[in-house]
Order: sequence, then C-alpha cells, then structure tokens
Amino acid sequence: MTRTSRKGTNTSDAQLNEGDLPRSEQPAIVEHGKKFAAYDKNGKLIILGYDRKIVQDYANAQSKIRFER
Repeated sequence: MTRTSRKGTNTSDAQLNEGDLPRSEQPAIVEHGKKFAAYDKNGKLIILGYDRKIVQDYANAQSKIRFER
C-alpha cells in the first residue's frame, strides 16, 4: 500500500548550527525596546542599533575577526 500523503517527511535539523563560528563564540542579540544590542561571550557590547539584521551581521563579522586572533 502506498502512502498518498508525504506530510512530516522533512528530515532537516532545525537545531543545526550553520554559522561559521562555534556556538560558544557567537554573539548574543538582545532587544531593548526598539533597539538591538549584540554582546560577545564575555558580555562586552559589540554594537547597538535599530535594525536587527544589521546588528546581527556586524556582530558576526566582528566575532569572526576576534575569533581568528
């Protein structure tokens, strides 16, 4: 008997870390009202801004630079 419905056959891992940095080195993004702040693993502020995507991209780039040192 064949299955007529293929619902639920998505085998992709939602928890998969696709970033370039290890999870412990990734910046934390926190929302403060209308602003977004990115902090490194030591709690140091990296960037503060209004657009989450810009904050996320800049924080990831800075973390890569700091991680390579």
